[in-house]
Amino acid sequence: MSLPWVEKYRNIEFNMIIGNDMARKEFFEWLKNWKQGDKAVLLVGPPGVGKNTSVYAAARQLGYHVIELNASDIRTKDALNKRLGSSLYAANLFNEKRMVLFDEIDGLYGREDYGGLEYINELIDKPPLPIVLTANDETNDNVIKLSRKVIMIKFQKVPLRLIEIYLKHICKKEGKNIDKKSLHNIIEKSNGDVRNALNMLQATIDAPYDLERSGFMKDETVSKFDAIIALISEENKDLAFKKFSKMNADINEKLMIIFYSILASNLDSHTRKSALTAVAEIDLFRNKIAQTQEWRMARWYDMYFVEKLFDTNIRKDFRYCEEEPLWELKLKYWTEYRIFKEIKERVNQKYHVSVGEFSLYYLPCLISLAKKEPEKVLEYLKYVGFGENFLAYIQKKVG
Repeated sequence: MSLPWVEKYRNIEFNMIIGNDMARKEFFEWLKNWKQGDKAVLLVGPPGVGKNTSVYAAARQLGYHVIELNASDIRTKDALNKRLGSSLYAANLFNEKRMVLFDEIDGLYGREDYGGLEYINELIDKPPLPIVLTANDETNDNVIKLSRKVIMIKFQKVPLRLIEIYLKHICKKEGKNIDKKSLHNIIEKSNGDVRNALNMLQATIDAPYDLERSGFMKDETVSKFDAIIALISEENKDLAFKKFSKMNADINEKLMIIFYSILASNLDSHTRKSALTAVAEIDLFRNKIAQTQEWRMARWYDMYFVEKLFDTNIRKDFRYCEEEPLWELKLKYWTEYRIFKEIKERVNQKYHVSVGEFSLYYLPCLISLAKKEPEKVLEYLKYVGFGENFLAYIQKKVG
């Protein structure tokens, strides 16, 4: 497949961006006239309406280098100090024009990310260089708190007539043709999101699966039950994909239903482990889409889903289930809650990673090492501050 068009046309001139003229002008004037100590600016609006594109285009035009950090970079104070460090003040020493972009601050949550939020709050009190924050959700608690200390500029969905002009321009530049009906379908489904519109345009023209086969632009839907059963029982992978791609559910619901169904099914241990591993890999892909807002990847989600779970071994004794895990599983999670709370507190303090990252990447390695050298591993864990609950958990896993 060719280079994604959202990447190809990301670095455009400021005056070539479509929509939100007043918001973009206000932001440009703020950056152009910025002086040390001026308030930070917060750009708020739905995904794909030009917030980041405006930041980078204005920075290029005014000679700024952008230091970008997103939610995964700014969870702790230490992490931010390491990433930014002297960059905040080196600009003044060497007469460089730098600015900091904190992208999608509404992606920070609760106490786990408190250090990062605290750092941002301190930084925007007396900014040593231009500070830009972006968010998708105006009602988010972080956004509401920060809005009192910054200049808020609101971006709106881009009018559909402008999206139509823009997509026709892209088709002309690419030397591609698209029929009027498909183009209007894309424009309507974009819902004012330029990035989404451009992704759909390229998918329509450039996708490896043609539209009739994938049902990408069709309104026809398949019930959740029929789509999941097709995924599990169809002999032909293409037919399974065709039905699953029309499932009347979003990417989160698709994953939860298959997860609950696997838990409820009477599968042998090897098949269950294989299926749950596939679910975990799909979940990583889903998280990547959600965290990065790179919705161009969403069109590959169903294909990836089918590739991972089209397994004849699952068919025998498979049981469709939309309900939450059974009581026995809930009880197991509840009894281990204290252990994972301890993990969360310890790894956040000492290693500055989330409990999810620790459980996904580090915990399996610890268990594997403990199977080979249990005494050394347990001694190390005790040394770095893990308590008896966690040590007992590791010993239980080691067997």
